[in-house]
Amino acid sequence: MGMQLTRNLVIRAVLPIAVAGLVLAGCTTKDPGTPTSTGSASTTTETSEDSTTTSTPASGGNKLAKFDGCAELNAVASQFALTRIEKEGPRGCKARWGQTTTAVLVDAFPEVGLSEVTGGSSARLADTTVGSRKAKRVEAGLTDVSCLIAVEVDATSRVDFYAAATTTVEESCDAAKKLAEAVEPKLPK
Repeated sequence: MGMQLTRNLVIRAVLPIAVAGLVLAGCTTKDPGTPTSTGSASTTTETSEDSTTTSTPASGGNKLAKFDGCAELNAVASQFALTRIEKEGPRGCKARWGQTTTAVLVDAFPEVGLSEVTGGSSARLADTTVGSRKAKRVEAGLTDVSCLIAVEVDATSRVDFYAAATTTVEESCDAAKKLAEAVEPKLPK
């Protein structure tokens, strides 16, 4: 009982950190209203030309418009024994990774590409791949034991897979990578 309570408290402490990590990992707030205005602009101004003209920024936003992080986590929940799957923001979803103290988060960024992935002062960034897609790995972006795998959808959009463990950065990166590899085939091409 005491162990379970301790784990619950750790998860409650780690999940807000996971969410905050995304801010450091490249979520920009330059134009907070842009996703909504871009969506309505594309449906009103490009309706007649939609099939012939698609710009790169619009395609990323349109591709991820229907992305549902919780649907993706629920789809792989049994594979990774995910529990406490909860919505986080407009496109994100968080969960507990198996019987561990690791928290995971998946979140879509329709208008922020891989080039904008950053981390804190002690972050270690590396280029990598997930499936056939370009990706970035950010170790210790927010805490010494957090890890982010950002997977490119196109030049101006990406989906982030974030994990925060209470043990090691390797454990966090292992969870983030496995989650990214499981969801990547379902991402828009």
